[in-house]
Amino acid sequence: MRTLLMPRRGETPALRSSAAARSGRGRTRCLAVAMVICVLACAPMSGLAKQKKKISKTISGVVMDASGNPIAGAAVELTDKLTGKKVAIFAQEGGSFRFADLDPKHDYELQALSKNLSSDVRKVSSLDDRDNIVVNLTIQPPKQ
Repeated sequence: MRTLLMPRRGETPALRSSAAARSGRGRTRCLAVAMVICVLACAPMSGLAKQKKKISKTISGVVMDASGNPIAGAAVELTDKLTGKKVAIFAQEGGSFRFADLDPKHDYELQALSKNLSSDVRKVSSLDDRDNIVVNLTIQPPKQ
């Protein structure tokens, strides 16, 4: 059903209809601006929700002698096979060690050293998708 607009005083019907059309466009613009503001206001919130926790890998373990006794103070060397970077730490009381914030896309090698003796080199692959990997290192006595 079509509604006829009565012209206001001093307006012709043509002017009244174009004025009505202009006010309709004005409402549409206001609605469009309001929608853009809502989208922009909500964008940072949705961006925060989508941020992923930083993914990293942790390698920990215990350095032991051949009898299974922990070796505190043993040096544990971690080598990043992609970059060649080496990091060494000392095993804590109880022989425990921990390397954190490692790149899960890199391969690593571990070796423990104590009193001129060393453990076998142990490898951690980037294909291992666990976040926390436990690698216990055993330092063997010299072979006679």
